[in-house]
Parts: sequence; structure tokens; C-alpha cells
Amino acid sequence: MHRRMLLALAALVGFTPVVARAQVINVTPLIGGYVPAGDWVELKTGAENVANRREGTRSLGLNLEFGSFRGSLAYASGMNIKNASRQDIGTGGVLGYAADFVVRPVMRMLVQPYIVGGVGQKLYKFDQASIEPPDFKSRQFAFHGGIGADVMLGSIGIVAEVTDFVSKGDRQNWNVHDAFAMVGLRLRVP
Repeated sequence: MHRRMLLALAALVGFTPVVARAQVINVTPLIGGYVPAGDWVELKTGAENVANRREGTRSLGLNLEFGSFRGSLAYASGMNIKNASRQDIGTGGVLGYAADFVVRPVMRMLVQPYIVGGVGQKLYKFDQASIEPPDFKSRQFAFHGGIGADVMLGSIGIVAEVTDFVSKGDRQNWNVHDAFAMVGLRLRVP
């Protein structure tokens, strides 16, 4: 997994144009909502399959941008875990982080949209060991992607974005989505 992540980052670096001027650093603290989706896990309890599902909750994030490169961090806690009968069986949290490449396809005209894509990992933590599936005992490799837009007024701006961490589920399909819809304050550090 780590080898794939390093190869993807090397490919991103190879396709980045060289910029002669000094790069500024943008720091963006974010707040918003966490939206889980996709087939998460089925646990076997005796002869019966119990389908677990996660519910959305509040989230926090932080982005650090260096030109076209970005480090992304997203965290959500207090996620309710429910069984097939929609009964609460525990709570948990998810932490995702990624190294991303940011593409700004159009010039800024007050608002500037952007696309973000990269690779990273995500970690799950649950309050009951019985609901933690074997696949999630360690970090999960994830693809990270999303869209957003910002409005900059000098060195301060407002950012809104939706991103998704996609990883493999218990059946080895790329169908576990951990999406974050957040807004934040971008601070440009010279």
C-alpha cells in the first residue's frame, strides 16, 4: 500500500509545472459534515448476517497548500453505528489524510473553482471491539478526490468543498466512501 502511495505521489510531482516564483502557503481550517456511504461491512453472528451502517456527523478538517500540492486532513467523531434493525450498537470516528494535487481549471474571477485528487489513508476507531471488522484494524489505503471553490479577498478567503476518501470494503471492492462537505477560512501565509 505504501509503495502505491509513493508511486502516485511521484507521478504527481513529475507532471507538475515548475514555477519560478516563490510559493505561498495557504492554511485552511475547515468545519462541516461527514457523510458515510457505500457497503461498509457485514459481520457474521452465528448463522445470521448483521449489516452495520454508519450515520453522518459533524467534522473538522485542515488543508495546507503549497502551490499545486496540498495536504488534507479530515476528522469526524460521534458517528453512530446501527445494525439492520436500525438499533444503535456503538459509536465511532474516522480520520482521513491525503497528499493531493490541486487543479484550478479557470482563472479567478472573484470565485475560483478547483478539483483536488490524491492518495492517502483513513483510520476508523470504534467504542466496541465487537463492531470493528477485521479489515479496519489498521490504516486503510484510500483515494482522495473532490471539488471546491474559494473566494479570496487579499490574504483571507472563504472556501467550500466536498471531498471523498474511497477505500476497499470487506469484499475487496472500492465501495467504501467517507465524504466530507466543509467550509473554511483560507489564510495566505507569505
